[in-house]
Amino acid sequence: MLLALIAATALAWRGGLFQVLSRREELQRLVLQLGPWGPLAIVGFQVLQVILAPVPGQIMSLVAGYLYGAVWGTVLCMVGLVLGTALAIGLSRRYGRPFVERLVSPEVLARLDRYLERRGPLAFFLVFLIPFLPDDATAFVAGLSPLRLSQLLLLATVGRLPGVLVATLLGARAGELQPGEIALLGAAMLALLILFWRFHGSIERAMFRLADRLAGREGDGL
Repeated sequence: MLLALIAATALAWRGGLFQVLSRREELQRLVLQLGPWGPLAIVGFQVLQVILAPVPGQIMSLVAGYLYGAVWGTVLCMVGLVLGTALAIGLSRRYGRPFVERLVSPEVLARLDRYLERRGPLAFFLVFLIPFLPDDATAFVAGLSPLRLSQLLLLATVGRLPGVLVATLLGARAGELQPGEIALLGAAMLALLILFWRFHGSIERAMFRLADRLAGREGDGL
Protein backbone atom coordinates (compact mmCIF):
# COMPACT_ATOMS: atom_id res chain seq x y z
CA MET A 1 0.00 0.00 0.00
CA LEU A 2 2.81 2.42 0.84
CA LEU A 3 4.53 1.60 -2.47
CA ALA A 4 1.33 2.29 -4.38
CA LEU A 5 0.94 5.58 -2.51
CA ILE A 6 4.47 6.68 -3.40
CA ALA A 7 4.01 5.69 -7.04
CA ALA A 8 0.71 7.55 -7.32
CA THR A 9 2.22 10.66 -5.76
CA ALA A 10 5.21 10.62 -8.10
CA LEU A 11 3.03 10.09 -11.14
CA ALA A 12 0.72 12.96 -10.25
CA TRP A 13 3.61 15.27 -9.34
CA ARG A 14 5.37 14.82 -12.67
CA GLY A 15 2.16 15.22 -14.65
CA GLY A 16 2.62 11.78 -16.15
CA LEU A 17 -0.93 10.58 -15.58
CA PHE A 18 -2.48 12.71 -18.30
CA GLN A 19 0.36 11.89 -20.71
CA VAL A 20 -0.19 8.18 -20.22
CA LEU A 21 -3.97 8.36 -20.52
CA SER A 22 -3.82 10.55 -23.61
CA ARG A 23 -1.71 7.98 -25.50
CA ARG A 24 -4.22 5.15 -25.35
CA GLU A 25 -4.09 4.21 -29.06
CA GLU A 26 -0.30 4.08 -28.98
CA LEU A 27 -0.35 1.89 -25.89
CA GLN A 28 -2.96 -0.39 -27.42
CA ARG A 29 -0.83 -0.80 -30.55
CA LEU A 30 2.11 -1.78 -28.40
CA VAL A 31 -0.06 -4.28 -26.54
CA LEU A 32 -1.31 -5.78 -29.82
CA GLN A 33 2.30 -6.29 -30.89
CA LEU A 34 2.77 -8.47 -27.83
CA GLY A 35 0.19 -10.90 -29.22
CA PRO A 36 -1.10 -13.34 -26.59
CA TRP A 37 1.53 -12.19 -24.09
CA GLY A 38 -0.44 -9.01 -23.34
CA PRO A 39 -3.61 -10.76 -22.11
CA LEU A 40 -1.50 -13.43 -20.41
CA ALA A 41 0.34 -10.69 -18.50
CA ILE A 42 -2.98 -9.33 -17.17
CA VAL A 43 -4.07 -12.83 -16.13
CA GLY A 44 -0.67 -13.54 -14.58
CA PHE A 45 -0.63 -10.31 -12.57
CA GLN A 46 -4.09 -11.08 -11.22
CA VAL A 47 -2.96 -14.55 -10.15
CA LEU A 48 0.06 -13.03 -8.42
CA GLN A 49 -1.98 -10.36 -6.66
CA VAL A 50 -4.12 -13.08 -5.07
CA ILE A 51 -1.11 -15.15 -4.00
CA LEU A 52 1.47 -12.46 -3.24
CA ALA A 53 -0.43 -9.13 -3.52
CA PRO A 54 2.38 -7.29 -5.43
CA VAL A 55 -0.11 -4.67 -6.65
CA PRO A 56 -3.71 -3.93 -5.63
CA GLY A 57 -6.17 -5.85 -7.78
CA GLN A 58 -8.17 -2.70 -8.52
CA ILE A 59 -5.17 -1.14 -10.24
CA MET A 60 -4.78 -4.13 -12.56
CA SER A 61 -8.51 -4.01 -13.33
CA LEU A 62 -8.20 -0.34 -14.29
CA VAL A 63 -5.24 -1.14 -16.54
CA ALA A 64 -7.08 -4.05 -18.15
CA GLY A 65 -10.13 -1.90 -18.81
CA TYR A 66 -7.98 0.88 -20.26
CA LEU A 67 -6.12 -1.45 -22.64
CA TYR A 68 -8.76 -4.02 -23.56
CA GLY A 69 -12.10 -2.36 -22.81
CA ALA A 70 -14.65 -3.18 -20.15
CA VAL A 71 -15.77 -6.56 -21.52
CA TRP A 72 -12.44 -8.18 -22.34
CA GLY A 73 -10.74 -6.45 -19.44
CA THR A 74 -13.29 -7.99 -17.07
CA VAL A 75 -12.89 -11.42 -18.66
CA LEU A 76 -9.10 -11.33 -18.35
CA CYS A 77 -9.19 -10.12 -14.75
CA MET A 78 -11.76 -12.69 -13.69
CA VAL A 79 -9.81 -15.53 -15.31
CA GLY A 80 -6.74 -14.47 -13.34
CA LEU A 81 -8.69 -14.07 -10.09
CA VAL A 82 -10.35 -17.47 -10.46
CA LEU A 83 -7.01 -19.16 -11.18
CA GLY A 84 -5.34 -17.34 -8.29
CA THR A 85 -8.16 -18.22 -5.90
CA ALA A 86 -8.08 -21.88 -6.98
CA LEU A 87 -4.31 -21.93 -6.43
CA ALA A 88 -4.62 -20.35 -2.98
CA ILE A 89 -7.30 -22.87 -1.96
CA GLY A 90 -5.23 -25.75 -3.35
CA LEU A 91 -2.11 -24.65 -1.47
CA SER A 92 -3.92 -24.29 1.84
CA ARG A 93 -5.55 -27.71 1.43
CA ARG A 94 -2.23 -29.27 0.50
CA TYR A 95 -0.20 -27.76 3.36
CA GLY A 96 -2.88 -27.14 5.98
CA ARG A 97 -3.43 -24.49 8.60
CA PRO A 98 0.25 -24.01 9.55
CA PHE A 99 0.85 -22.83 5.98
CA VAL A 100 -2.05 -20.37 6.16
CA GLU A 101 -0.82 -19.07 9.53
CA ARG A 102 2.49 -18.12 7.92
CA LEU A 103 0.75 -16.09 5.23
CA VAL A 104 -2.10 -14.43 7.12
CA SER A 105 -1.53 -12.21 10.14
CA PRO A 106 -2.85 -13.66 13.45
CA GLU A 107 -5.30 -10.77 13.89
CA VAL A 108 -6.81 -11.14 10.42
CA LEU A 109 -6.90 -14.93 10.68
CA ALA A 110 -8.67 -14.83 14.07
CA ARG A 111 -11.21 -12.32 12.75
CA LEU A 112 -11.89 -14.41 9.65
CA ASP A 113 -12.19 -17.58 11.72
CA ARG A 114 -14.88 -16.04 13.92
CA TYR A 115 -16.73 -14.47 11.02
CA LEU A 116 -16.68 -17.56 8.79
CA GLU A 117 -17.74 -19.78 11.68
CA ARG A 118 -20.83 -17.64 12.31
CA ARG A 119 -21.81 -16.95 8.72
CA GLY A 120 -20.88 -20.12 6.84
CA PRO A 121 -20.84 -20.03 3.00
CA LEU A 122 -22.51 -16.60 2.94
CA ALA A 123 -19.41 -15.17 4.63
CA PHE A 124 -17.17 -16.09 1.71
CA PHE A 125 -19.49 -14.34 -0.73
CA LEU A 126 -19.73 -11.17 1.38
CA VAL A 127 -15.98 -10.90 1.94
CA PHE A 128 -15.35 -11.14 -1.79
CA LEU A 129 -18.19 -8.73 -2.59
CA ILE A 130 -17.54 -5.88 -0.14
CA PRO A 131 -14.48 -3.68 -0.75
CA PHE A 132 -11.71 -3.23 1.83
CA LEU A 133 -12.18 -6.72 3.28
CA PRO A 134 -9.24 -9.21 3.18
CA ASP A 135 -10.45 -11.21 0.19
CA ASP A 136 -7.00 -12.54 -0.77
CA ALA A 137 -6.43 -13.82 2.77
CA THR A 138 -9.92 -15.31 2.66
CA ALA A 139 -8.95 -17.29 -0.45
CA PHE A 140 -6.35 -19.13 1.65
CA VAL A 141 -8.65 -19.53 4.64
CA ALA A 142 -11.34 -20.91 2.31
CA GLY A 143 -9.11 -23.88 1.62
CA LEU A 144 -9.51 -24.93 5.26
CA SER A 145 -13.31 -25.12 4.94
CA PRO A 146 -15.25 -28.30 4.07
CA LEU A 147 -16.89 -26.66 1.05
CA ARG A 148 -16.10 -28.07 -2.38
CA LEU A 149 -13.69 -26.20 -4.63
CA SER A 150 -16.47 -25.57 -7.16
CA GLN A 151 -18.66 -23.98 -4.47
CA LEU A 152 -15.86 -21.74 -3.22
CA LEU A 153 -14.91 -20.62 -6.71
CA LEU A 154 -18.54 -19.80 -7.51
CA LEU A 155 -18.87 -17.67 -4.37
CA ALA A 156 -15.57 -15.91 -5.08
CA THR A 157 -16.39 -15.30 -8.75
CA VAL A 158 -19.86 -13.89 -8.19
CA GLY A 159 -18.65 -11.82 -5.24
CA ARG A 160 -15.67 -10.31 -7.05
CA LEU A 161 -17.38 -9.67 -10.39
CA PRO A 162 -19.15 -6.35 -9.53
CA GLY A 163 -15.98 -4.71 -8.24
CA VAL A 164 -13.92 -5.85 -11.22
CA LEU A 165 -16.58 -4.69 -13.66
CA VAL A 166 -16.73 -1.22 -12.08
CA ALA A 167 -12.93 -0.90 -12.18
CA THR A 168 -12.63 -2.01 -15.82
CA LEU A 169 -15.45 0.35 -16.81
CA LEU A 170 -13.54 3.21 -15.17
CA GLY A 171 -10.38 2.12 -16.95
CA ALA A 172 -12.19 1.95 -20.29
CA ARG A 173 -13.46 5.51 -19.81
CA ALA A 174 -10.12 6.92 -18.63
CA GLY A 175 -8.94 7.84 -22.12
CA GLU A 176 -11.98 10.10 -22.60
CA LEU A 177 -11.34 12.24 -19.53
CA GLN A 178 -10.27 15.86 -19.72
CA PRO A 179 -7.17 17.10 -17.84
CA GLY A 180 -9.26 18.57 -15.02
CA GLU A 181 -11.22 15.35 -14.63
CA ILE A 182 -8.00 13.33 -14.59
CA ALA A 183 -6.57 15.59 -11.90
CA LEU A 184 -9.73 15.20 -9.82
CA LEU A 185 -9.70 11.42 -10.26
CA GLY A 186 -6.02 11.24 -9.33
CA ALA A 187 -6.59 13.36 -6.23
CA ALA A 188 -9.54 11.20 -5.17
CA MET A 189 -7.54 7.98 -5.64
CA LEU A 190 -4.61 9.42 -3.70
CA ALA A 191 -6.92 10.49 -0.87
CA LEU A 192 -8.45 7.01 -0.73
CA LEU A 193 -5.00 5.40 -0.62
CA ILE A 194 -3.94 7.66 2.25
CA LEU A 195 -7.14 7.05 4.19
CA PHE A 196 -6.96 3.28 3.68
CA TRP A 197 -3.28 3.15 4.67
CA ARG A 198 -3.89 5.27 7.75
CA PHE A 199 -7.18 3.74 8.93
CA HIS A 200 -6.97 0.23 7.48
CA GLY A 201 -8.04 -1.54 10.66
CA SER A 202 -11.00 0.73 11.35
CA ILE A 203 -12.21 0.53 7.74
CA GLU A 204 -11.94 -3.25 7.77
CA ARG A 205 -13.95 -3.51 11.00
CA ALA A 206 -16.59 -1.18 9.56
CA MET A 207 -16.86 -3.33 6.44
CA PHE A 208 -17.25 -6.46 8.57
CA ARG A 209 -20.10 -4.76 10.42
CA LEU A 210 -21.67 -3.92 7.05
CA ALA A 211 -21.36 -7.56 6.06
CA ASP A 212 -23.10 -8.54 9.29
CA ARG A 213 -25.98 -6.20 8.53
CA LEU A 214 -26.27 -7.57 4.99
CA ALA A 215 -26.37 -11.05 6.46
CA GLY A 216 -29.30 -9.95 8.63
CA ARG A 217 -27.59 -10.61 11.93
CA GLU A 218 -25.93 -8.59 14.65
CA GLY A 219 -22.13 -8.46 14.72
CA ASP A 220 -20.03 -9.42 17.69
CA GLY A 221 -17.44 -6.71 17.82
CA LEU A 222 -15.36 -7.76 14.84
